[in-house]
Amino acid sequence: MISLFVIQYPISSFKYSLIAGVPRPLFKLWHLLSTYILTTPFFGLCLQGTLLILVLLDTNVTLLLRREAALGHVPESTHDWVTIGTGLVEFGLGALIAWCGQARKNFALSFWLTAAAAAGLLVLAFPFKDTPDSTVKLCGGEEITSYYKTIENPEDDLWIPRVAMLCLTAAFCILARLSLFAHGFVYVDDHEPEHGAYHYGILITIRLSLGLNGVNWLTPSSTRDEWWHSHLSLCMLTIMFAILFTLFPRRKIQNKGADGEMVSKEFFSTLCRVLRNKIVVVQSIAIAFLSAAVFGFVRFDDDIVEAQFHIETKRQDPRASRQVTNIFRTLVIVFFVMIFRTRFSGRRSDGVKATTSARVGGIVAIATAVPLVVISLLGCNIGDIAGSNAEYGLPVCSMQCGCSADSYGFSPVCTINTTTTYFSPCLAGCQEVEDLNGFLLFSECSCGGGRAARGACSLSDCGLVFNIYQLLFALVLSMAGAALLMQGMVIVRSVLTDDKAVALGASFAVTALLSHIPGYMLYMLISHLTCAYTANGGCLFHYPSLWSMTLLSAGFSAVSGALSLLASRLARSIS
Repeated sequence: MISLFVIQYPISSFKYSLIAGVPRPLFKLWHLLSTYILTTPFFGLCLQGTLLILVLLDTNVTLLLRREAALGHVPESTHDWVTIGTGLVEFGLGALIAWCGQARKNFALSFWLTAAAAAGLLVLAFPFKDTPDSTVKLCGGEEITSYYKTIENPEDDLWIPRVAMLCLTAAFCILARLSLFAHGFVYVDDHEPEHGAYHYGILITIRLSLGLNGVNWLTPSSTRDEWWHSHLSLCMLTIMFAILFTLFPRRKIQNKGADGEMVSKEFFSTLCRVLRNKIVVVQSIAIAFLSAAVFGFVRFDDDIVEAQFHIETKRQDPRASRQVTNIFRTLVIVFFVMIFRTRFSGRRSDGVKATTSARVGGIVAIATAVPLVVISLLGCNIGDIAGSNAEYGLPVCSMQCGCSADSYGFSPVCTINTTTTYFSPCLAGCQEVEDLNGFLLFSECSCGGGRAARGACSLSDCGLVFNIYQLLFALVLSMAGAALLMQGMVIVRSVLTDDKAVALGASFAVTALLSHIPGYMLYMLISHLTCAYTANGGCLFHYPSLWSMTLLSAGFSAVSGALSLLASRLARSIS
C-alpha cells in the first residue's frame, strides 16, 4: 500500500501540497507556474484580454444581427431591442450572479465565459446561406463593385434558430462581462487594493476604446461567406481564457478594509446591506446616467455624422476616412485614463478613498458635458439633398430608374455642373461610373447636368468642422472613461470587503435598468422623431435636428456629475 504524505511549500502567499509519487519534473513545472505565472498581476492581465475578446464577440453578434436585417429576416432595429432585452436580463440576475460566485470567483468567471462561448459556437450550427445585397447601384440596377461585391446564394431557411442563438449569445456576453467585474476585478482588488484603480482603469479603457474599434475590425468579415472564421476564433479564445482562470488558486486572504465584525453572507442579507448603503445607491444611479450618455451617443455616432455633415459612414469615403482618427482616439483615451488610474493607485494600502473617488468622478463627469454641448453647436453649410421636400431620396429626374436605397443607405454624390447633392448615384440617375484610384466619377446622369462625383457637395466645406468633431468625440470618451473609473471605485470602496462582488453586481443591475431601458429608449425616440428615410423598421438617414441627441448626452453627464458629488458628501458625512 502506497503511503501518502503531504509536504507544505509556501509559494506566493499560498500553500501547495505535493503527493508522494508525483514526478519531480511535473512538480517543478507546477512550481514555475505558481510562482511566476499564476500571480495576481498575470490574473489582471488575463482579465484585460478576456474583456477585449468579450467585447469583440458581443460586437460580432451585433454585426451578424445587422446582417440578418440586411437580408430582410428581422427589422433593422432588432439589435436595439436585443440591447434592451439583455439589459433586463442583467438587471434581473446581476446581484444574484455576483453573490453566487463570490466564494469561488475565478471558477464563477470561467463558468460564464464558457456559457458565452458555448452559445456562440451553437450559432455555427446554423450557417448563413445568403450574403446581404449592400452594393450601391447605378440607374438601371448595375452594381458598383467599388463599394461592395454582392454574391447571390440560395434562400436561407435557418435564420430563425440562428437569430435565437445570436440573442442568447448576446445575453451570455453581458452576464460574462458582469462576472468579469464582479468576480474577476474583485479577485484582483482583494489582493492588491492599492492598485485597484489601476486595474479598473485598464478595463474601462478597453471597454471604451478597443471596443469601438471592433466594429471597424469585424464589419468586413461579418458580411462575407467566411463570417464564421472570426466568430469561431473569438469563441475559442473565450474558452481558452475560461480554462486559464480555473488554474488560478482561490487564494484565501484576510479581509482588508472589513470592520472585523461577523456579518451574514446570505444573499438577501448581503443585498439589503448593499441597498441600505446610500453612497452605493446614489453612485450607481450616477453611473447609469453617465453610461446612458456615453453609449447612447456612441451608438448613434455614425447617424450624427451623416445628419450634421452629410459624410458617408457605412462605407468609408477615402476623403473622409476615420481610420487614422480611430487610432488617434484610442491613444487619447488610453493616455487620459492612464493619468487617473496612475494618479490614484499605490498611494494608500487600502486603495483610493470613496470620498475622493466620488468628488473627482463628479467633476470630470460634469466636464464631459462641455464638449458634448460644443458638438451640438457644430455646423457647416450642408445644404439640402435633392428630393427632400417629402422624404429624402425621391427626386423627380430619376423616377424612371426605379431606385431603392433601402439595402445600402446613404451614399451621396455631388453633381459637378449644378453642385447638388443626391442621396445615391441611382437617385441622381447616373448610368456609368469610372474608378480613379478610389475616387469615383459618374456620368450620363439624368439629374444635374450629366456628371457627378462621390460624396456630398458640402464635403470640402465640412472637412474642418468634421475633424473638430472627431477631436471632441475622442475627448468625450476620454473624460467619460476617467469619470467611470472614479465612480466605479466609489462602489468598491463604500462597502465591506465581503460585499464588494454583490455591490458591483447590484450597481451593474441598476445601470442596466436605467441606461439600457429608459435611457436607451430616449435615444431611440429621438432617432425616430428625426428620421428622414425609413426602411425595414429602421432609419437610414436623419434630419440635422439629430444634434439634440448630443444635448441629451450632455444633460445626462451633468446629472451624473451632480449625483456623484452628492455621493462624495454622503461619504464625507459617514466617515
